Amino acid sequence: MTTVKEAIETMILARNVDTGRVSGLSRQIVAQMNTLQTGILINFENLPGIGSSGEAHLNLYLQVGAKEDLRAVLREGRSKQPSLKMTISSAYRTVAQQHVLYQTYLRDPKLIPLAAKPGNSNHEDGLAIDVSNYNAWKPYLLANGWQWQGSKDPVHFFNNNGRDDVSNLGVKAFQSLWNKYHPEDQMTFDGIFGTQTAVKMDRCPIAGFLLVTLFQLGDTGPMVTRIQQRLTNVGFPTPVNGSFDQKTKDAVIRFQLKRGLAADGDVGSMTLKALGIKL
Repeated sequence: MTTVKEAIETMILARNVDTGRVSGLSRQIVAQMNTLQTGILINFENLPGIGSSGEAHLNLYLQVGAKEDLRAVLREGRSKQPSLKMTISSAYRTVAQQHVLYQTYLRDPKLIPLAAKPGNSNHEDGLAIDVSNYNAWKPYLLANGWQWQGSKDPVHFFNNNGRDDVSNLGVKAFQSLWNKYHPEDQMTFDGIFGTQTAVKMDRCPIAGFLLVTLFQLGDTGPMVTRIQQRLTNVGFPTPVNGSFDQKTKDAVIRFQLKRGLAADGDVGSMTLKALGIKL
């Protein structure tokens, strides 16, 4: 299982940086952002006139206002040049992708000459696009709410029709995902990409988080029976009936308190390990 840190090391050695390597993790982050703030990022690949390479690093998402401004750009451009398509080389960039770029920049600035710290790129706000055929589209973009980065980065255009704090939401999305899938190793949920967040990002699988098994009040089945039997065997008796009822939860809490675990009555990875149960 390749981690983000391992992927960065491989890319530096190969002299080839591809943020598409973390596409699985990126998809989870985008989905979590839309869970934290409904509809904050909207897919725009269905707009008439959009073209892209289809590469794994592309996340064709914008905020709602920016998408509508882009719709106006495409409408005007195609009304004058019906066969014209806009070739997008970059759009929304997740905090995981920005981490890859920033860490590569810190390690090898010859490979990546400049990269913003995660949480500070306007690509992370869903308000920016890179347009490969920018000369053809620049007049229409400038006329419909988009600003040009300038000759130092001629493909880059950004838009102000939306919130400017979405990059922080992206960091929060990652932090909440980490906490969800690592109940034994929680991190601060503050939207700040500090050292703690960077270290945990490095440890993530590039394919995304794996599901954490959690058994709690109301669950039934043979695994619950195993938990009840093990609790009883180690001195925390509870009816062994395959139903995670209140008596079972109470026994779990007593066991967790005894072992110095978070006493929430849910049986996650740390409690299973303490009980000596392997899945």
